[in-house]
Amino acid sequence: MAPTHKRECALCTEEFATPKILPCGHLLCRQCIISWMDSKPDAGCPLCRCPIVEQSDGSSSDTVDALPTDFVMEALVESARVLSKDHLCCVCEDVRADFICMQCQDMMCPACTKAHKKFSGTRSHDVESVSTVTPERLAASRPALCADHGDKQAEYFCFKHRLAVCSACKANKHKVCPEVNYLDNEIDSAQNLLNDLTKILVEAEQKLEQAIGQVTSRLQEVDVSEQEDLAQVDKSCDRLQEMVEDFRNNLKEKTRTSHLKIRNSLRDVKTDLSNRLGKMTSHKHIVTRATSVSPRPALIHMTLILALTYRINSLDLSTYLQRELWEKPVSSVECCKKLVRRIQQELLMLEQQWTVAELDTQPPVLVFHDNCGTNIRLTNGNRTAERVDSQAYCNVVVVSRDALVANVLYEVKVDEVSATENTLCVGVTRTPPACLDITRFSEDLEDSSIIGVNGISHQERFVFSPIGEDLKKLQVGSLVGVLMDSFNDLHLYVEGQDQGVVATDIPPPWFAVFDICGSITKMTGLPIS
Repeated sequence: MAPTHKRECALCTEEFATPKILPCGHLLCRQCIISWMDSKPDAGCPLCRCPIVEQSDGSSSDTVDALPTDFVMEALVESARVLSKDHLCCVCEDVRADFICMQCQDMMCPACTKAHKKFSGTRSHDVESVSTVTPERLAASRPALCADHGDKQAEYFCFKHRLAVCSACKANKHKVCPEVNYLDNEIDSAQNLLNDLTKILVEAEQKLEQAIGQVTSRLQEVDVSEQEDLAQVDKSCDRLQEMVEDFRNNLKEKTRTSHLKIRNSLRDVKTDLSNRLGKMTSHKHIVTRATSVSPRPALIHMTLILALTYRINSLDLSTYLQRELWEKPVSSVECCKKLVRRIQQELLMLEQQWTVAELDTQPPVLVFHDNCGTNIRLTNGNRTAERVDSQAYCNVVVVSRDALVANVLYEVKVDEVSATENTLCVGVTRTPPACLDITRFSEDLEDSSIIGVNGISHQERFVFSPIGEDLKKLQVGSLVGVLMDSFNDLHLYVEGQDQGVVATDIPPPWFAVFDICGSITKMTGLPIS
């Protein structure tokens, strides 16, 4: 026997009563759907939240009545109820029934079963053991009865009224209906149609399951790849940490050795100076004592016999120190700075390689870094730059958030202008945007290359290449961009056309710079191509 839960409503957990088919394919009792919709405005399917299409008047009962009824499920529920009743003979009533007629759906004892098979009207019926009959088999064998005469076999189907009718009803009530065909033919056609639909659904189901299996397999591969990549990241970073630690220890050792050498040299000088100071101090005491205490002949004796003058003259009285003693030891600061810059450049190059790898999977767009001062607001995910005060003359500088990739075009579109002649300075900088001080733009971008569209660059120390007169009139919708080629040469693009190389030999990393000056008040970064 089929599992009972398949014939139960998910809301009331009872057997279906007028099961309705929701747009998502789930079955619920008619009254359960009405109650559910009345309790929650804009309620969808309680099982999957898919919407339930409402009628124009918004009535929940009309909405539910418009849904198709699952007559097959109704038949299964009714057949299950028949089989679940007390197995008593429909004739004897107090005798156990072991058999059931599949057409009449009556239960009978063995004696009544023999009589049932002898009657001319029922001898062709299929009588089977109750224990072997399932609700599905019983529902499939139910006879088609006339819609108006429940006790008569239906032989025809009226398409206009969508009813199965007997021959008498066809001749009387449905004689003017345009299409009344034999029921068996229509059942065969419906069965063929259902078989075709089943085939289509089975094939679609298999393809969906196969697609889901492929996605699941891909998800597993992504999970494994993620773990492998994370492990590789940890391994690489651990190796970097080891290298940095080795560099730290080696640099410390060299620093200690350098300082120790100078320290020992200074100590030797100090010792020598201390010894000379001791000799000078001792002779100073002798001379001072002789001057203040000795009688006059003793003075002559001291100077001649002891030869103080000679001894004192032979002492090293100089205080000259070699210049190298005052020079600072070789500093490791500059070496450390160079190492940091080199690591930063290497990491930026790796980031660029990662960006190039992502270009094939998703179309990136030019976005600006939020470090752009107070004269500008960024919207649209930091893609659109707009001057806060469009009337005031103030420089509005934005820098691309990510480093540029070689041979990739980075463009902006002019969204708003306030005059006929407009200026837009574009270029690149090697200074990461997070390190820029927009208020000191000229000083911070000393290594930048800025190109102007219409006008002369007012930024000092910038490599500048003027553009022809034909580019003066930037309008709403105008496109301006930059591209760095493999030779570190900067190209200017206007309206998608390469205007040529405007600056050469600019080593990476590069960040695009857009300086709105003049009458352009708003621009938006475009998809990178």
